[in-house]
Amino acid sequence: MSRPHIVILGAGFGGVYVARKLARAVKKGTVDVTIINRTNYFLFTPLLHEVATGGLSPRSVAEPLREVFAGTGIRVIQADIEKIDTTARTASLKGHINTCSISYDRLIIATGAETNYYGIPGAEMHTMALKNLQDAYLIRNKVIDLFEQAVLERDTLKRRELLAFTVVGGGATGVEVAAELKEFIDGMVRRYYRDTEGQDVDGSRPDDTKQCHPEEPSMTLVHGGKELLEQFSPGLRKAASERLQKNGITIKSGSTVATVTKSGITLADGSSVPSSLIVWAAGVKPIIPAFARAESVTAGGGRLAVDEYFRLLKHKDIFALGDVSGYIDQDAHAAPQDPTKPPRPLPMLAQVAVSQARIVSTNVLKSLDDDATLSRFHYHSKGSMVSVGQWFAIGEIFSFKIAGKITWWMWRTVYLFKFSSWPKRIQIVFEWTLAIFYPRDITKLS
Repeated sequence: MSRPHIVILGAGFGGVYVARKLARAVKKGTVDVTIINRTNYFLFTPLLHEVATGGLSPRSVAEPLREVFAGTGIRVIQADIEKIDTTARTASLKGHINTCSISYDRLIIATGAETNYYGIPGAEMHTMALKNLQDAYLIRNKVIDLFEQAVLERDTLKRRELLAFTVVGGGATGVEVAAELKEFIDGMVRRYYRDTEGQDVDGSRPDDTKQCHPEEPSMTLVHGGKELLEQFSPGLRKAASERLQKNGITIKSGSTVATVTKSGITLADGSSVPSSLIVWAAGVKPIIPAFARAESVTAGGGRLAVDEYFRLLKHKDIFALGDVSGYIDQDAHAAPQDPTKPPRPLPMLAQVAVSQARIVSTNVLKSLDDDATLSRFHYHSKGSMVSVGQWFAIGEIFSFKIAGKITWWMWRTVYLFKFSSWPKRIQIVFEWTLAIFYPRDITKLS
């Protein structure tokens, strides 16, 4: 008799952690598990901004899935998910060359999220996202290219235009990207891009305008809300804003983006933010796989509607978790909701997906037994921390509100131990230590 086949779509935090929870059942021979992902690695997205700014190498934030699941008996397939057929219980896949179909007894959807441009004219075309390794390559290369162009530009005004950088989004991702990018830029000016001071391209010294002055590069953080990091307490929000401004970042808040062009942003209040590089960190939207038949499977915000056990409504053999799941926690210990508005699904955070993985793996196994009672999930936040550049972070852990160097070390330690292998942890510690004593690498990646 064949064992029940559990198929997991997506290898982000939700997919990987639920697969790890199921590994014991696979070893016991109770079930077979297959995890399907468009890349062959698990990407640690919370540290992606450090790759984009030369703080970490690309491979340090990616773990091969076959290494993660080595010795577990879990099958790994690298492919795109084309379609789910709920009647035939199959998922159609497209690899590099071949297409195929895989059958399931239980399906777990953990396909994650992608950048949300909210239909703003020009946003997708003229900004750069930061959701994968390719995005990190492109941002880093663009920064380097702009500096190389700037040192060849004789006109001071044009140099300032070339070196105008903007980040859109005042949440955790936007703040971390802006802070790291500013430090990357400042370091480049100090060490590398003042060597041409007073020199022309041919080595002559016609005047003293042929250089990159420290004040020429600019960094602006644009946020539609009144304050940055609105999920934190007022005191921590203030501390983060003051730190960013102290480091030379201009904050423009209280007005949303109206349009984006290749030369900058126009805000809803009519003001403009000139920029040669715009990083879009203003939000994400779930990646919903296509279904073979027209079915009502989404909840508010485009997320999949699930019951209290994470099963898709009308489909008891399909589960969903993480960013793609529209799970609404009614428990009193969940994040507070505005009583004047409809209940919202849990936030799209790695911490939420990891917490959900435990209960989803339990319920998937229980669902194979018709007599078993499934378990409900209640989310209890362990707190959150945000880096605001080197040596400074803010955090709320339970009822404690902390900020400063110690919080920054805690932030790094928490992230470090979310990697599954010690070699990967050692590699990251080595690179972080090296960055304390040496400038960030500006080798342009192809």
